[in-house]
Order: sequence, then C-alpha cells, then structure tokens
Amino acid sequence: MSKNVVEYLDEVPVGRLPIPRLHPPASAEGIAALEQRYGQRLEAGYREFLALTDGMDGFHLTMPLFGCHDWGTGGQAGGGLAFLEGVREDGTAEDVGLPADVGLFPVSVDADRAQGIFMLDAQDVLPERFWWVGEGSSAFYGTFADLLAHAVDPRSYSPREYVD
Repeated sequence: MSKNVVEYLDEVPVGRLPIPRLHPPASAEGIAALEQRYGQRLEAGYREFLALTDGMDGFHLTMPLFGCHDWGTGGQAGGGLAFLEGVREDGTAEDVGLPADVGLFPVSVDADRAQGIFMLDAQDVLPERFWWVGEGSSAFYGTFADLLAHAVDPRSYSPREYVD
C-alpha cells in the first residue's frame, strides 16, 4: 500500500503546485503598450487586474495569468504564442464556431501548453471576451471577472462551450 501511495505522489504532485503570486502593478504605459500589441483596448476587468497586479503566477494549477512583463524577452507569454499557433493550425477555433480570422490574444497557458486562455476580439460575433480551451474542452466567458469567478467556484458561472 505505501508503495502505491509513493508512486501516486510521484505522479500527482500534491502540495507541489505553485502558490499564487501577485506582481507589482503594471504601469499605465505598460498597459497601453500591451493594448497596442493586441490592437485594441483590453477588456475592462483584465485592464483593471493589470493595474492592480502585473500578472499572477499559480492562477490555476500550472497556469499563470500574463501581465505586461510577460511579453518582454524571456517572458512566459512566448508559450501562449506557441499555443495560439497550435490552435490556429489545428482549426480548434473553427471547431467551436469561431470565425477563422477571430482575434485571439493569449492571457494564460499551462506549463505543458495543453490549455490556454485567450482574450477574444469578436464583439460583432459573440458577447464573450475570453475563451479557455484545451485538453478537449472549451469554455467562453463574458468578462474577466466571470473567468475568475468560475475558476474559484465553478457553480458561479456557466460558460458556453460553443459559439451558436
């Protein structure tokens, strides 16, 4: 029995998940530069989040929430761009009903690049602004606050899985 417990703990790192860590607030200039990179104004809740903390490590298991600093050289956002490229190549966005040319901006990606969160630029097509996708699942969230609420308590928000 003890051998099985040791093997389980080796495979499932209970207690070894990152402790959530907040960063100092992003500057107004940093947020403006991120908006310029994205090509439009960031969703209000995400913008407010960045003004309070420039990202969060350990948001959900091995997923951070990217801040402005993550877009610099050596930042975590490179993994988000790699995940985005995979999502584009395999047609995942179209599979859930998003237009092929939808604007997707990485907000998070897990360490394995198996799931990620994107801010959507498709306000003329759907009301949601965030898409959490990966490992065979898909969920759309109206606001950044909805995404955070669902991550804390899945009963608090019922995201759609597909665009109608």
